[in-house]
Amino acid sequence: MATGTFGYRVSGREGGVKVENLAKVRRQLKNLSDDVDYRATEFLPVNKTIADAVAGDAKSYVPVLTGALSGTIRAAATKTSARVKAGYKAVPYAGPIHFGWPARFIKPQPFFYDAIDKRRGEIKDRYDDLVKKLIRKYDLNP
Repeated sequence: MATGTFGYRVSGREGGVKVENLAKVRRQLKNLSDDVDYRATEFLPVNKTIADAVAGDAKSYVPVLTGALSGTIRAAATKTSARVKAGYKAVPYAGPIHFGWPARFIKPQPFFYDAIDKRRGEIKDRYDDLVKKLIRKYDLNP
């Protein structure tokens, strides 16, 4: 029977990035006007930049046998999130490679976690800068 850490982050490694005042600023922006979609104009470009950077790093961390998995890593940004995805129906093994699969003796190779860990400070700084910019630009009160 295999032992070890599978399917979740090893203790001592952080999860997501927390940005103070973000929720409050977003609520205030929503109350300013219905004419402008602030999430699209302000958040979408930052989310896209972050997703692209993490996707690029994930490609450098993913283990390569044929290169098929690396070719499926892609950025996905919306007005409310930055995401990085991997795998397709033809390449269904992104999860087992990333999280491991003890029954098949596949050890985790957390290429997504490694990529986001490398950029954690930059991601936090980008969102902090965005929140500060929005507070100044729209005279908000966090």
